Amino acid sequence: MTQVSIVRTMSAGGPYRGGAPADDQVIRTVVLEQRGPMELAARLSLMSFEQACRAVVSTLKRTIPLASWAVTRHDGDRQVFVAVEDDVYGAVAGDSRAWADSFCRSMVAGETPPIAPDVSAVPEYAARALALGLVVGTYAGAPVRAADGSVVGSLYGQDPMVGADDLLRHAPLLELLAALLGQVLQGDQREAEARHGAADLCWRATHDPLTGLPNRVLFSQRVQHALAVRRRQRHPLGVLLLDVDGVTVVDGPDGPVVDAPVVDGPVVDGADGHATAERVHAEVARRVAGTLRAGDTLARLDHDAFAVLIEDGGDPHAAAGRVLDCLRAPVEAHGASVTVHCSVGVVELPVDHPPTDVDAVLARPDAARYSDEHAVESPVGVHDLLPADPALRLLGALRWAIAAGDVELHYQAIVELGEPDVRSFESLARWRLGGRWVPPEVFVPLAARSGLLPALTAHLMDTACAQLARWSADPGHPGTRVGVNVSPDSLTDPAFPDLVAGCLARHGVRADQLVLEITEDALLTDLDAAAVVTARLQALGTPLSLDDFGTGYSSLRHLRHIPLATFKIDRSFTRDLDTDPGAERFVAALLQLGRDLGMEVVVEGVERPGQLAVLRRLGCRYAQGWLLARAVPAADVRWTADLDVDAHDRPTRLDCTSVC
Repeated sequence: MTQVSIVRTMSAGGPYRGGAPADDQVIRTVVLEQRGPMELAARLSLMSFEQACRAVVSTLKRTIPLASWAVTRHDGDRQVFVAVEDDVYGAVAGDSRAWADSFCRSMVAGETPPIAPDVSAVPEYAARALALGLVVGTYAGAPVRAADGSVVGSLYGQDPMVGADDLLRHAPLLELLAALLGQVLQGDQREAEARHGAADLCWRATHDPLTGLPNRVLFSQRVQHALAVRRRQRHPLGVLLLDVDGVTVVDGPDGPVVDAPVVDGPVVDGADGHATAERVHAEVARRVAGTLRAGDTLARLDHDAFAVLIEDGGDPHAAAGRVLDCLRAPVEAHGASVTVHCSVGVVELPVDHPPTDVDAVLARPDAARYSDEHAVESPVGVHDLLPADPALRLLGALRWAIAAGDVELHYQAIVELGEPDVRSFESLARWRLGGRWVPPEVFVPLAARSGLLPALTAHLMDTACAQLARWSADPGHPGTRVGVNVSPDSLTDPAFPDLVAGCLARHGVRADQLVLEITEDALLTDLDAAAVVTARLQALGTPLSLDDFGTGYSSLRHLRHIPLATFKIDRSFTRDLDTDPGAERFVAALLQLGRDLGMEVVVEGVERPGQLAVLRRLGCRYAQGWLLARAVPAADVRWTADLDVDAHDRPTRLDCTSVC
């Protein structure tokens, strides 16, 4: 049926589309000749576009013995050869010709038939061959199309001899191969976009978008590396913390303006205020960079704060003086002359200074502070710097909490809709600091940025296994399963399977009771390495679940290469399930995909009785959401689900623990 639909699609659009009639018998013959079109499609899906082009050309050269077979792409007004096997005309990969001179141009436009066993019988083809001085007796081709239907290339063959009439029966094969090449090209483009997007996200995660400087995350990493080098090689180290305290706008369009902090702007009236602040910060970055040595690191820590790392014996006090000097001249911004007021804190670690860590360096309260209101030779005594960044204070507390085991787990039931007894839970990290809950969307990304995520993952997995051991000791809950979210880095870490095995053995828990939940983004970094690690986890007997399916860069190849037992449909697809027929159709398709792949599917975000009713109608087996069960401490879990929930039974969100 796939071949039939492709033939019909490609036959529309011109008087010659489709060639001779292709009845069902012809199509069945072609399908048999292909020796398994699904196998061919699977092989091509693993190749790059150029590799697939070469494979298709080689296949056609053996199957339909014309003198020349080629795949070309369109580049403006040129037809460029991507792959070619040519015994007569001398074409090679990389050659190009004018698109206007190509037989494929009229074929794509529908002005000439896609297959011409006798070119002399088609006036347009015959005239073009004569004009180009080519001897062409036979031509066969098919367009290669992008997802939007636009033509991006051509698959074609030609021969100086007139061909047999039965050449027409190969039309469905050519069209199928051209369609497959189009899909491979789309896959290449999607992966290229994903790689570019991943690189862009990586850059944005470590750099300030306005100035292009390293941000706090990258600067902290460099300071941490510098501290490690200092410990080994006994080198001095210095850090400058530069704060833009405010500005005075002088000689502006409306005359002088009183002092105003840049962060509070606008520093001039109207919409130019934000732009002026950005201009000030960009100019501060440019000027300060001009005073530093090649090996120094300048970073923008936040809106008004910059920092400089000085290694290799540089004098941080002299550097502070140069920084203040370079900022004395006004900044010209949008017709106004802006004077910048700033202060610099100096943290100096001589060779004999005791070992310290990056948090202490960036938040030292005894650093000397210099002001642009005084000469550098006359420092303003010893002062506290501006209050430490809240994220840094939180980071120190999080590091301590992980080490002390203070990050706890709450458990949300995964409910089997036809069975009231609860047998599976997802464990969700919760952290209480100073009597208040810190939202996971705050501390989990903080742990990722600061390199604490592997330690957090190990702690949470150990906590989950310990709880599983306690539950399994109860005769009423011997087969309970708990899902634990694992960090993306864990999937490419060769030591991770050993960590899992050790945790299971330490607590006496069966491998099939611990479900490792991964995200789609975890498969982007190194799919080959992830395949090796996940294969070892599968051999261990630990099920893998793909969390939040559809929200990251999805690829069905991941479902094929990674041994997944379950995937979870993200709540974003469930949100309108009971109000939008399109959402219902989409979820139904995902549920069917799971059935066809032999995988369990869990639908997340079930919050309304209407959503639950639709899922039941669609035959959904597993669901999760705060309508069915909130995330609660282990002592408060309910082992029986109330599957007769109506609108009056809807739970109330009380705090962050109720968010699934």
